[in-house]
Amino acid sequence: MAGFFDFLGGANPWTAVIGAGLQLYGANKATEAATSSAENFNTAITEASKPKTVIDPTGSAVWNEQEQRYELAPSAPIMGLFGANLQDVYRQRSFAEPYMLDPEAAAMLRMRETQAALEPTRSSVTEDLLSRLNKGGLLGSSVGATATAELDRQRAIEDAALLKQSRGEVQADITNYINRANAAQTSALGLGSIGQNLANLGISVGSNAGNAANIGGTGLMNAYTQAGLDRAQFPYQLGTRMLGYRPDTTQQNLEAQANYSYAPRFNNPYL
Repeated sequence: MAGFFDFLGGANPWTAVIGAGLQLYGANKATEAATSSAENFNTAITEASKPKTVIDPTGSAVWNEQEQRYELAPSAPIMGLFGANLQDVYRQRSFAEPYMLDPEAAAMLRMRETQAALEPTRSSVTEDLLSRLNKGGLLGSSVGATATAELDRQRAIEDAALLKQSRGEVQADITNYINRANAAQTSALGLGSIGQNLANLGISVGSNAGNAANIGGTGLMNAYTQAGLDRAQFPYQLGTRMLGYRPDTTQQNLEAQANYSYAPRFNNPYL
């Protein structure tokens, strides 16, 4: 075996040329192995990390690879609820707007409506008072005047209380309608964002898949790279022998390099 390597390491220039070619071939195969493994690894991570299509009873978020965007489509029931809530927003606002435009006028109107409802009772009280004063001969007296004035004063107090109550009721109605409108709006916005929520889920799934591919694929990439490097070692080492290199003695290597100073040099990191 020693004679065989001595023969390969002879001074024949063709041996040096063939050795250099084998070294170059081995170095190229090693580079190809590392590059191919890295490219495959990158492709696997890129594919795994792509957003995923998500479909559930509330709707769908379909990833369009060609256009690089999601196509969002809420389900029919969700769209129905969305439309109903949106309509309720406008309906509740329409109830509140007349009061909001002129709350005092709305309060006065409500007070008059209450007064109208109380009118039969008030008329009965007034007639009863006048009848009693008339029977007692006091209708035109100072006593009668005082009694009727007191009744009017009580009515004025009642009307003031009614106006205050009406103002509070108007403000309460405004608040109630606005709260209802806001609640319907919040519900509509929540239903309208279902598609985006599904898209976010698809993006998250893709991200997690990419991380998993990165973790699981690193070892596989390294194994493929090493396998390629191992296959490239034989022609490279054979070329080294043919160039006259000796791995056992540094001085012999230097002498071999001096003998073949014209041969190409290759700095290969895999040796």
